[in-house]
Amino acid sequence: MKRTLFCLLFNIPLLVFGQRHTDNSLNSEWTFATDPVKVGEQEHWNDTSFASGNFDKVKVPHCFSTDARYFFYTGTAWYFKQFEAATPGDDHVFLKFDAVFYKSKIWLNGVLVGTHEGGYTPFEFDVTALLKSKNTLALEVDNSWDTTTIPGAKTKVPYSGANQRQVYPWINYGGITRQVHLITRPAAYISNSKIIAMPDLKKGDASISIKAFIRNSGTTAITSTVNTGIYRNGVKSSIRFKPQPVKVEPGGVVPVELTATMPASEVSLWHPDAPALYSAAITCGRDTIETTFGIRKVEVSGTRLLLNGEPIKMGGCNRPLDYPGYGSMDPEEVLEKDLTLIKSGGMELSRINHYPVAEGLLDWADKHGLLIIEEAGNWQMTGKQMSDSGMRDKFRSQMREMMERDWNHPCVIAYSVGNEFQSQTEEGKAWVRDMSSYVRSLDNSRLITFASMILSHNSIKKPEDEASRYVDFVSANIYGNHLKTLQHIHELYPSKPVYVSEFGIRTDAVKSEEERIAYLKKAMQDFRQCDFVVGASVWTFNDYFSRFPGTNANGYRPWGLVEPDRSPRGMYIAWQEEFAPATIELVNKTAGHASIRITARKDFPSYTLKGYQLKYNGAYMPVKTLHPGESVLLDIALAGGAADIALIKPGGFTIIQKTLK
Repeated sequence: MKRTLFCLLFNIPLLVFGQRHTDNSLNSEWTFATDPVKVGEQEHWNDTSFASGNFDKVKVPHCFSTDARYFFYTGTAWYFKQFEAATPGDDHVFLKFDAVFYKSKIWLNGVLVGTHEGGYTPFEFDVTALLKSKNTLALEVDNSWDTTTIPGAKTKVPYSGANQRQVYPWINYGGITRQVHLITRPAAYISNSKIIAMPDLKKGDASISIKAFIRNSGTTAITSTVNTGIYRNGVKSSIRFKPQPVKVEPGGVVPVELTATMPASEVSLWHPDAPALYSAAITCGRDTIETTFGIRKVEVSGTRLLLNGEPIKMGGCNRPLDYPGYGSMDPEEVLEKDLTLIKSGGMELSRINHYPVAEGLLDWADKHGLLIIEEAGNWQMTGKQMSDSGMRDKFRSQMREMMERDWNHPCVIAYSVGNEFQSQTEEGKAWVRDMSSYVRSLDNSRLITFASMILSHNSIKKPEDEASRYVDFVSANIYGNHLKTLQHIHELYPSKPVYVSEFGIRTDAVKSEEERIAYLKKAMQDFRQCDFVVGASVWTFNDYFSRFPGTNANGYRPWGLVEPDRSPRGMYIAWQEEFAPATIELVNKTAGHASIRITARKDFPSYTLKGYQLKYNGAYMPVKTLHPGESVLLDIALAGGAADIALIKPGGFTIIQKTLK
């Protein structure tokens, strides 16, 4: 949801459809200090009179773990910011953090505003009553973990070594790791919107349902009307919604739903190779927000995963949030580099991470066409943790914050309720059953899964033995014996698609990169024998820092297709070819010409190719639409008896490169 554009940089109000809003950035310079013995509150660091001017100067977003002085520091730290603000009049002002890792307490002008737990999701507070012309903001951050945090530690469990219980495998990068905003809104405003745009694949039209959540932060009841308009590429659609009246009591939130049908002539379906986007301008009283969405249908039919009615099978990846010098921050330049490599590598259906990603990643995926399975919380939680009401509440909170931020992104096709927990236990089964029900209560328009590490066990003999019975498609982390494990999973769940949520091998587990590539090719051969496999997500796209046992002495776990600085390894090049949805072969060559056959894969990956091009010696030739298994012969001119050729996806992404001699 985008309320304003550009004003984050220029700190000025923007008129959106005639309504005035401001979203003022509180990024840039802050002061910062660690508090290893936790004296900050005792010494009243949160008071406006506290002199923080001699502390370090840092720029927010900020990850203190990447500072050599605080390398992997775990504990309490403080941030301070002085800023000026105008009187809001009848409007209300909100302090919003896109993410702070992990726990935070916030004071404005010496008054405790609130607290938050969860390191990757946004939160905000109404600070209207506390705001002055000159303000002091103090933030206490704690990036430590224990058995009550998500992610956290586990103790006294029989299924992991003693040295593996107290840590989790990624770094607890601490700090204000994403942007900070000071947002001005009317007293009655649209706090969120939820858009479900469902195409009728036979008629060609699409039903558009828009739910606007109207919140009243004022002291008197408000009566207003909610309306919306739909745009594509700046052109307004002919679709018309009936304005809906709304009355909201002070402190209340009322959902208002508007529905209409978009005519077939205006419907362009969202697809990874054709990511058509629309925007909805939703208005209530003096408030207007813009929300981007796409029209597409994702469903499961037997063992097939369907996108807009067509079966798809795609490669994917897991991308640990880790970049040298940035830690868990995800600036635009890193996202652009990583996601271009991912898209060009055919990794288009990804269980991307174990925790909520930056919204910028999803914006890129919407625009350029990636399919994302989102996951929050529960990394290897114990039965005791999964049955604890407090831990369940924390998970629901983090899941809800992620979903409410992301449910309008067309790239998000499924939610995962966890990774590698003991899903064969009664606690594990109850977790998946209950959390799946909770997720559906918030958003029933997407599929549900979780990543199991149990399904290779011989003790799992029937569907009731494991929690995958409760999900829409099975996700399994498989390291070795791929074919045997997949066949066992299919015997257990013969009517469900299977997604390989993790597979791969470390660089230091083999003698050479060639041996690693051979491992990949054998895994792909196994996947291609299993028609029920709809995706496979490599562990991992990039190397990542860790303190987990088995990590190398340089601090890295070297699973990546690319090195920490994103230099591609030989494995990436091999993966690019294996994950390409097509093959290219030389049929024959004569003086000055070559005949090239392009075939759309029928096994894995597999989907219809539309709008592709063949590039050769700088020239481009369109490739006709190819359904899985179909081929086309193309005649190309050679230069000096050779040609550099490449298959180009829509959007300009190169997925296959070869030299013909």
